[in-house]
Amino acid sequence: MKSSIAMSLAAVAAIGITVSAEVPAAEAKGHSCKAIAKFDRNGDGRLSIFEAKRAGRATFNALNPDGDFTLEYAEVRGRIGPKTFDRYNRIKRKGLDRIEWTRLVRARFHAANPDGDRTIECNELYTPAGRRLMAVIAY
Repeated sequence: MKSSIAMSLAAVAAIGITVSAEVPAAEAKGHSCKAIAKFDRNGDGRLSIFEAKRAGRATFNALNPDGDFTLEYAEVRGRIGPKTFDRYNRIKRKGLDRIEWTRLVRARFHAANPDGDRTIECNELYTPAGRRLMAVIAY
């Protein structure tokens, strides 16, 4: 009887220690998830591909002051390099159109998601690939 009570108490203590030891990844690394909160439509604390593409479209519109439906390199300088611009500028007309920009957002989303869970958590944004993703979705 005493041993079963002792085992029960030990199990409860172990569960309590496990629960209290869990710290969100953002707090553990000292990062805030304000960047995700800006684009997180469903409030789950993670960025899905759909939320990233929506943010990418909003960034496309914000970066295109002339309203010509394409982004010239001068409009995206500092966010992407010339090689990336040429790689995603498939039509080679005037610049990146919205479809090409969305392909770039999708490619950077997948590069920033190494665990393959189809969402970007806060700690994944603070990697080099996550910063490249933020460069094309944050305006």
